[in-house]
Amino acid sequence: MNETKKTGIFWGVAAVVALIAAIVAWPTAPREDSQSFDPLIGEPLFAEFKDPLGAASLKIITFDDQQGELANFEVRKNPQTGLWTIPSKGGYPADAVEQMRDAANSLVDLKILDVPTDNPEDHTGMGVVEPKLEDLEVGDEGVGRMVTFKDQSQKVLASLIIGNQVKEQPGQLYVRKPGQDPVYVVSLDDAPLTTNFQDWIEEDLLQLTSIDVDNVEIKDYSASLGLQGVSLVRDYNASVTKDGTEWDLDSLKEFDKNNPLAEPSEVSVSADEKLNAQKLNDLVNALDDLKFVDVNRKPDGISANLRADKDFATDQEAAGELATRGFIPVPMGPNGEIEILSANGELNATTKSGVKYVLRFGNISGIADDSDADGEEDSTSGGANRYLMVSTEVDESRFPAPELQPIPQTLEELDAMEQAAQPAPAEPEDAPEQADEAADKTETAEEPAAPTDEPEMKDDAAPAEPAAESPAAEDAKADDATADEPAADKKPAAEDAGDDAAQAGEGEAKETESGATDASGEGESTTVGEAQQADQDAEQAPAESPGPDSNDEDAPADETAAAAGNDAQPAESAADDAAQADAPAEDKEMTEQPAQPAESAADNAADDASDNTADSAADKATPELTEGEKRERLAAIQEKITKENERKLEERKENLAQAKLQSRQLNERFADWYYVIPEDTYTKLRIGRDELFGSEEDAAAVNPAAMPPQMPNFGGFPGN
Repeated sequence: MNETKKTGIFWGVAAVVALIAAIVAWPTAPREDSQSFDPLIGEPLFAEFKDPLGAASLKIITFDDQQGELANFEVRKNPQTGLWTIPSKGGYPADAVEQMRDAANSLVDLKILDVPTDNPEDHTGMGVVEPKLEDLEVGDEGVGRMVTFKDQSQKVLASLIIGNQVKEQPGQLYVRKPGQDPVYVVSLDDAPLTTNFQDWIEEDLLQLTSIDVDNVEIKDYSASLGLQGVSLVRDYNASVTKDGTEWDLDSLKEFDKNNPLAEPSEVSVSADEKLNAQKLNDLVNALDDLKFVDVNRKPDGISANLRADKDFATDQEAAGELATRGFIPVPMGPNGEIEILSANGELNATTKSGVKYVLRFGNISGIADDSDADGEEDSTSGGANRYLMVSTEVDESRFPAPELQPIPQTLEELDAMEQAAQPAPAEPEDAPEQADEAADKTETAEEPAAPTDEPEMKDDAAPAEPAAESPAAEDAKADDATADEPAADKKPAAEDAGDDAAQAGEGEAKETESGATDASGEGESTTVGEAQQADQDAEQAPAESPGPDSNDEDAPADETAAAAGNDAQPAESAADDAAQADAPAEDKEMTEQPAQPAESAADNAADDASDNTADSAADKATPELTEGEKRERLAAIQEKITKENERKLEERKENLAQAKLQSRQLNERFADWYYVIPEDTYTKLRIGRDELFGSEEDAAAVNPAAMPPQMPNFGGFPGN
């Protein structure tokens, strides 16, 4: 091999080596991989989206790979009213303030953790394919959920396609901006970015509590629409009232199975039949916790009270759509008004505030066409849910006109009114003591030897000492003739005693009475015996308060002698004659009356004392007024009664106005919508006739359910 050839080979090898070295050392072309996106890591994905309150709308698009369709869920703020609605649900009001804030906050300051790829071929595996209907077919996989926030001017604040979760990295998701290829890894809590209808609404549909409900009215009937028209079967109506924890039956009426349009008959319920409290409690608790899972807008022409206008009768399409959901328009009024009958009866619940809720139960929602105005399929399609329509009204029987007090116009009317309103006089607490004092005074007044205007003579009216020294009363009563003889024998002595008393004056009364006692002769023993008997009677009588002469040591003996009655007259004749000499005529008449028993005298005295006390209190309470003062008092009472009457009227007016306001606000929520409720809630709100009393097992044994007869036909409305 010559040198030239060797040199050529050397240079050839050198060229190859240089080429290989150049290839190895030559820099690769720039690639949009994770290395090239390193500056983005840690940066916010939406740098300009900083204020979550600036978001005025949210739209979420999802793809149903089995149906090959897109589902749109949107929440939007009305720029005029500031209220949130759900356009994808016919504009149903949304309770979206907090939910929207949480959803927007999930994208504010969202940091980029990694950029794994920018290759479109990787989008399917990461679940970030954009949901665009023109690019998708049934069965396509890897389609993400696209979330878009806009401000009030419809400028996009943030838009993101949310894909799968990163393997072995909890809380981290693959995301992508629409129209861009790079895929980002972020730490995102996407729970607020939900399309669940209940998360965006006020779930408490009725806004009442179980303790608010105090009356429930059940209207158990069924209505159906067939080829021949509307058929109706009516079972019973019942009204029950809740008082605390107890349920009471107000009325129970049953209908003729063969003639449901006839008036129902009242059912007599025996005392041992008890309402099924458990079933009724479950019912009001279900009202308290009533949730709905979906809504549909009602056709135009249905008012808030669930009555249709006359033009609605000619709209067969709307009537058919209504009937399909279980609400059948039927001419019911004399003027052709159209009322809505329910496929499965009604329930009325009245609260303590006077607002009556009317619930009408329709068909199973799965049998109806559940597509809304946007062509979107409800999540409840085919499920065990039921249509419900709700309205409210005010039960004005809860607000009766108050009883107003009449206003007196004259002094005479005022006096008559006060006398009519004056209660019967009650016996004062010290009436017994006053009665005892009055009785003592009465007994003392009846003693012949003691006129009321001569207390010195009253103190010595009865012979106290002989009464203490006399023999037993039985000896004195042994012979009536013996008791009569001393009366005759003592007459001269009594006359002498009367003369002595007249001569001696008031100061000599005691000596006169002693003279009468000494002159009594045989009558002394008889009189003393009767006095002793009177003492025994007095001991058996109830103790009485001492009279005005209680300080006199001889007062008990005097009272005993007075209580002895006519039988003691012989012993007292001398004192009587002496007292009558100076006593007034009225006192003489009193001494001539027979003595009353102690108990009778005390009773009469007590009555007199009570009357006197009442009269005295009345005199003190109503002092004599001048004519001007009386008229001022009349004017004051007129003003007082007028203000009280006005207060009662105003209170009723305010309560009624509050109930009407509450009913109107509720109807604004209910008027345009069918609601869809779970079937298990519906079963709690319906009570059959066999479940109304006792336990369900007992009621079923007593009232087994009967097969419904042939349903009567209303005729061809709305669809023959």
